[in-house]
Amino acid sequence: MMKTAIIPQVKQITVLEAPLVLSSFCLSQSVLDNFARAEEIFTDNHLCGKNPIRYVVEAMPEEAYKIRARSGCIDVLASSSKGLMYGLFTLSELDFINDGNLYEFDAYDEPSLPFRALSDDISRGQISTLSNFYAIIRRLARYKYNTYMPYIEDVFRFTSVPAWGRYSDPLEKEEWRAIIAYAKEWNLSVRPIVNLLGHFDKLCHIRDLQHLCLRRKDGSLTDCMDPTKPEVRSTIQKMLKEIVDCFGKGVIHCGGDEPLGLTEVFGVEEGGKLFIEHYTFIHDELAKLGCTLMMYADFFAPPWGDYAVPVDRAKELPCDTQFVFWDYAARESYPFVDALHRQNIKMYMSPGSWTWKRFSCDIHQCYDNTMGLLKADAGRSLGMVMSAWADGGDTLRELAAPGILIGANFCWNPNSSYSYEQLYLLIHKSLYGFDEEQAMLLDPVYHHDRIVKRVDEHEFKLEMWRNPFDMVQFKDRENIAILQAAMRKAEADYASLMPLRNQETFKALSLSLVRARFTADKIALLPDKEPENLEDALPYAEHALTLAGQLPMIKELHRSLWFETNRNADWEICAARYDDLYDQLQMFARNIRLRKYWFRH
Repeated sequence: MMKTAIIPQVKQITVLEAPLVLSSFCLSQSVLDNFARAEEIFTDNHLCGKNPIRYVVEAMPEEAYKIRARSGCIDVLASSSKGLMYGLFTLSELDFINDGNLYEFDAYDEPSLPFRALSDDISRGQISTLSNFYAIIRRLARYKYNTYMPYIEDVFRFTSVPAWGRYSDPLEKEEWRAIIAYAKEWNLSVRPIVNLLGHFDKLCHIRDLQHLCLRRKDGSLTDCMDPTKPEVRSTIQKMLKEIVDCFGKGVIHCGGDEPLGLTEVFGVEEGGKLFIEHYTFIHDELAKLGCTLMMYADFFAPPWGDYAVPVDRAKELPCDTQFVFWDYAARESYPFVDALHRQNIKMYMSPGSWTWKRFSCDIHQCYDNTMGLLKADAGRSLGMVMSAWADGGDTLRELAAPGILIGANFCWNPNSSYSYEQLYLLIHKSLYGFDEEQAMLLDPVYHHDRIVKRVDEHEFKLEMWRNPFDMVQFKDRENIAILQAAMRKAEADYASLMPLRNQETFKALSLSLVRARFTADKIALLPDKEPENLEDALPYAEHALTLAGQLPMIKELHRSLWFETNRNADWEICAARYDDLYDQLQMFARNIRLRKYWFRH
């Protein structure tokens, strides 16, 4: 029987009895005239027949579509090129999921949420090449997102502020315009996230920008711009004009998350007053340019920390301000969702891809977080922004793919009936063409923490970079042999798999595996307390040298995968971390052999 489960889940589909072979079809002129890139949708399907796939105009919502698939003719009914494109993607995915064994069917589908976006952190670590930006856009289109939101701290070349991005690799306006134009061809808009208060920690170290920084009473720099300084306002005015000139009118996301320095210096009450004044100013400047302010909501509804003001103060900002509420935890309930909705503000839900400070996506956490947050919202928001952060800067962007697909499923259809197990298998079938057995071989790549029966998003990866002189801090060493065995088996299983598509994403998993196995070995082989004597210490010298000997290979694999899809940007920082760890392990071994270890006796 024909499988009807794809990502995102189709709202209505009825399968008939007669078989249908997609390769016997071709795209009609009516399709090509209304969606120029239609042929690229079917690169997996090899259309080479004479039966037509036709575009039929029918009145319905702009992003809705119908498919009437019969052996002699396939009609995609829609009112716009968007609906046509989504219908073509559904047809292509159904064929791919079923390995080419389709039956005649009827389908109707439309999104539940009008705004479906990916927030892509391109400011910490990787900055994509143009070709990789294009690949990201094609993936978003395939899974029916309609907005791409690059997170920009220092990767936009501001001519009005030449020092901005001095030590990054910022994209020129011509490059951004090329990305915007390409996205338009795939019915996506590109709306930037430009943080204009907090998360100023990279830029505040540029001497020519330090006059914009908020300082503590002792003169040290915080991670915030100083909203009390007139030069901050004049700088923001210039920046906004350049941003709008490049990206066009529409919503402009201006950050506002985690302004820890603001409340540290001024306190919560005064800091709250300054925050609201600051973003009211930004709102008004954007309004002059024909744009709408979008911003994070956590200053009024924090998932963590004590930097926030009461939630009802969100109403003090202009009433057309749009808020993005982020909470990346997998919780039983999300009380801030109801609290924010009671303020009658315009709002979006934002779950997370669960790739930051990890070796790969935690698919289980991402599923629980995304489904739970959108269930709590119950369709009251304007849309969803899936956040793919790059904290740490060394996790390859391609590894966010499972989280992107999870977000795609639930922002199109928040009431999707897919269980975690079903969606996990669908992700691997859609991304790589893998069957159930093949998909499950990769589970340890994503869930190494669950193998040792703990769920911690950061602790395991921290051990990779920890100086051996600081001792192993991981709390579950008694289970680490299980993890070592699982990682080695996963490496062997990975080598046996041959993906049918998304080669770059699949190759990125190899780095996750190698680094996770290295870290498990490092935890197992190095001490968690000071050795008592030289005899006890000597084996650690050999272990440290063994680990150091693996690092050049891991570094080279990381470098090669990095440059397949990304500009130079912060690679030197990542490379330096490998070199530092190599030197630390070598020094650790040397000190033991020279009896310079800190023995108690």
